[in-house]
Amino acid sequence: MSLIPWRRKKAAAGSTPLVRHEDFPTFLNQMREEFERMFDRLTLAQPGRGAANGWRWGLEVDDEDATVVVRAEAPGFEAGDFDLQVSDNRLILRAVKKQGTSAKEGKSREYREEPCYESVALPAGINKDKVRATYHNGVLTVTFPKTAEAKARKITVEST
Repeated sequence: MSLIPWRRKKAAAGSTPLVRHEDFPTFLNQMREEFERMFDRLTLAQPGRGAANGWRWGLEVDDEDATVVVRAEAPGFEAGDFDLQVSDNRLILRAVKKQGTSAKEGKSREYREEPCYESVALPAGINKDKVRATYHNGVLTVTFPKTAEAKARKITVEST
């Protein structure tokens, strides 16, 4: 059995001719890229995630000396719209984006609620009990202090 795809050189009536792929690595790269595109379409179509909603979380994780800071670009929310949880060294961000207008002059418009979800891996050595979250100018900032063991220590190098 050969692992290299073949195509027949001479086609029988009603069949497809097979020819050996001369550039097999290119063929594999094309297959990998196609699988990645299909996977992206599946994951982005989940409710609350990705381009299917027309909105994505803009996330940034900074591992600083004494803290780990997670920033999420989340314009159009209120501080009370967020549901944040820490589970198994992951920060879970949930929010419901409300769109619409209120009733005026006897006319009413319905609000549309769009659930948003993201999960971020956190490094080991953070103090989950002293987490602080703030929301200002469309940016959600979640700050985790590091435990004493996890803080960076300076090591002096001695010459011998």
